[in-house]
This record gives sequence, C-alpha cells and structure tokens, in this order.
Amino acid sequence: MLNTSCFNNSVKVSIIGFPAVGKTTMVKMLTEKEIIKKYIPTAGFDLRSVKFGGFNLKVWDFGGQTQYLRTYMKDFIVGSDLIFIVTDSTPKNVLNSRQLIDEAKDLMIDDCPIIAIANKQDLCKKDGRMHFKRVQDVLHTKTIGLTAINSDERAQLMQVIEKELNKVIKRKRLME
Repeated sequence: MLNTSCFNNSVKVSIIGFPAVGKTTMVKMLTEKEIIKKYIPTAGFDLRSVKFGGFNLKVWDFGGQTQYLRTYMKDFIVGSDLIFIVTDSTPKNVLNSRQLIDEAKDLMIDDCPIIAIANKQDLCKKDGRMHFKRVQDVLHTKTIGLTAINSDERAQLMQVIEKELNKVIKRKRLME
C-alpha cells in the first residue's frame, strides 16, 4: 500500500482527452458509480474524490472539447501528481492524443507521470480500434489498455495508480 509520509494525504490525478473517449466513464469506474452508456459531454471540468488507502485522490475530469482543453488545461493540470491521457484507441484519436501528451509534458514543471489509457479495448476487433500495445508504440508513452464500461477492470486501474504514486513518493523523498 502507499506510504503517506511524503504527501498531505491528498493526491491530484488529472484526466485529459478529446470528446467521447471515456474520461468520465473512467472516473465513474474509479468512484464506483453507476456507468450509464449515454454520452453526456463534460462542461469545463468535474472534480471527484476517491478514497484509496490512506489517500484521498482528487480526480479532475476535463471536458474534451477544444475550447475547454485550451482554456483550462494549462491552469488546472499544474500540481498534478499523476496525469492520464485517455484515447478511444481509434487511429485518428491516438495521433491527436500525442499532441495532448506533448502539451502536458511542456506544462509540467516537475516529473509528473503521464500515462496513456487506450480505452474501448473491447471494440478492437469490432471496429478497427488499436490494441493498447500498438497505441503505446505510436504515443511513445506508457499505455494501459482499458474498457472503462467494465467495472471489473477497476482493480487494474487502481494498481496502476498505486504503482505510479509510489514512484512519485520515492522521487519526492530523494528531493528532500
């Protein structure tokens, strides 16, 4: 489990991606809320809390419309302990997500982990979406395959968060 000695027990997790890629569905999975398969765009951003061990994850879900990304991203991802860039695994969205990764890296002053989520992996064989390993090859960023509508995959996502936050804790200890 995570060691809380280096944080004030509050961890900022930012979730970014273009419209309809599954960001809000992923947040609902994390918060163990009912997942409804109806697309309702996030206006601006939504903030949720998730208890995780001794931590309180503050999960920021950013609207994917270009005006929201351009308006809010640079002001609100600063201070993140972990950033997820979510793609729906379509070739076009994967290529566009590369730009978001580059922008996030440029905005972050410290060494914040940025992980891609190749969502909608259940549709790979049905409609030509890319397998998460191929998405990782294109994005040149650590990538996790996910089907956010499948709440059984929550444990996998929580393990990723734990592993990455443990790395952050180690880096912060070295800087002290």
